[in-house]
Amino acid sequence: MNPLFLLDFDGVLFDSAYEAYTVCQKVSENNKRYSRKISFDEFMDFRSVLTDAWQYGLLFENDRKYPSLQKVKKMKLDADTQKFSEVFFEARKELMKDDDWVKLMSPYPFFHQIKKYLIKYPDLFKIVSTRNFESIKKTLDFHGVKELEIFGQEDIRLHGSKLAVAEHNKWSQDYYVIYIDDMNSHLEPFEGNINLCIHADWGYDKSSKESYTQLQAFQILESIINLKKDSD
Repeated sequence: MNPLFLLDFDGVLFDSAYEAYTVCQKVSENNKRYSRKISFDEFMDFRSVLTDAWQYGLLFENDRKYPSLQKVKKMKLDADTQKFSEVFFEARKELMKDDDWVKLMSPYPFFHQIKKYLIKYPDLFKIVSTRNFESIKKTLDFHGVKELEIFGQEDIRLHGSKLAVAEHNKWSQDYYVIYIDDMNSHLEPFEGNINLCIHADWGYDKSSKESYTQLQAFQILESIINLKKDSD
């Protein structure tokens, strides 16, 4: 067996909702166009369907009608939301200058469980996330995980989707691929194209009876790693 674990970042390794909300608040402070007042509870209601930073603009833009959850799911990137995405990442870059920025994100127990494997066997893992590369790298470095290959928002924008990133790198041809993500909309395209999809029930999207707990996901990961070690 030649396993490869593809790991989402937000909602799988780290609870980053408050960090994203903090970035949006900074945007609102500095840009009157995106100054609609959104409480953290409202923000979290929408977080369950958001899959990319530009979508936060649908909530905070003053001139846009307050969107329903179903509408958010169907919205596509346009000139206005593209502009929000740009100011969002500018605001995050500014916040990241503070050494305490990384503390806005809390590692899930799942991260602590697999951390030793991320450090010992970095070649078995890749991060595939709609979050920007720089913020992922800084967070992982802070927590002592420094050698993982990261495919962030920049790669997904280049290729079009998470699945397109995987296909471009031909991972399914060379590896037994296991993908862990909390967003069903990201997992669904992978069904039938890789060996195993694991929906993380501890993240932001709704869980179902097919979802995995943190312990279940860890046990699968550890079992596969042990099988590889035994076969080497």
